[in-house]
Amino acid sequence: MGLLSTVRDALALPSAAFSQPVGIASPWGDSNHLLPITGTEILRDRETGPVSRRLAMSVPALARARRLIVGSIARLPLEATRGGELLDEQPRWLSRTDGPVSPFHRMLWTVDDLMFYGWSLWALERDAAGIVIAADRVPFDLWAFGHDGSITYGGEPVDSRSVCLIPGVDEGVLIDGATPIRHAADLGRSAARAARTPIAHTELHQTGGAPLNNKEISDLVSGWIAARRSPDGAVSYTNPSIEVKTHGTFDSTLLVEGRAAAAVDIARVTGIPSVMLDAAAADSTMRYSNVDARNTEFIDYCLAPLMAAITARLGMDDMVPRGTAIRFNVEDLTGTSLTDVDTPDDNYPEESPS
Repeated sequence: MGLLSTVRDALALPSAAFSQPVGIASPWGDSNHLLPITGTEILRDRETGPVSRRLAMSVPALARARRLIVGSIARLPLEATRGGELLDEQPRWLSRTDGPVSPFHRMLWTVDDLMFYGWSLWALERDAAGIVIAADRVPFDLWAFGHDGSITYGGEPVDSRSVCLIPGVDEGVLIDGATPIRHAADLGRSAARAARTPIAHTELHQTGGAPLNNKEISDLVSGWIAARRSPDGAVSYTNPSIEVKTHGTFDSTLLVEGRAAAAVDIARVTGIPSVMLDAAAADSTMRYSNVDARNTEFIDYCLAPLMAAITARLGMDDMVPRGTAIRFNVEDLTGTSLTDVDTPDDNYPEESPS
């Protein structure tokens, strides 16, 4: 059984979507990315190094950027060309998978891999002549780099001809954007705490009676917190021995303007225009005359690097015949085919020897 069949069998399992662990940030880490993370990583306020994908997706601005980027690229058709002209007979794997995952979702998760991790892997099936006839994306958590640079699936090396390794344009936002992601997540948690407890710092000061022991103090504080969060939490009671002291509130400027600034930082990390995240700077005067103009800028400054990385790899000679290039047709986004995203390829004349 080839790697493609193995991957498809794994994807077809009903439990596949629930049984796959969430990988750590990068295949270059000391621990390979097959290892799962724990919830404590999300709660760690001063995490060092790469962040987890789960933490990154807990940031609303990044979650929106991800949906816009991967969803936009995934719905654009791939085309094979030679000398800039569309081929009459297209490689069938460009627009079909014949497997449990549609071409849309294959590309969606490929872009997701490149955005977050900087790498993506496809499993291939070839005919007797070595021509690619089928391709599926391998879930990122199921493959790894071996110590010698080879690729392993389930811990076992795979034939290099059975896979297509797609490099991204950087190491991914989990590494390059770790600091702004952590900062945005911290601000989000601060806002959540402010919503639960509007008065940031409250002291229950004992003014009389026998000193309370640790359990009594813990029970008193827990009871106070529970009462403050109840539907009638605006009304409270203390006995003559307890005085309530407040020590300031959450900084509203930090929570409002800080979160807006964090969203702009996320836009910078992902390359997406900040106005598409509703996070434009306060003095921004950028406006679009129409949707096509907005989408053209979206492609030029955000999507094009990822799209070019994909088409450059899929246009190599181990995927398509020499001299054939792969491009994305962006007409659905821009209303014109003048900005089709393709990359330079081997321009061999027809008579050149192989």
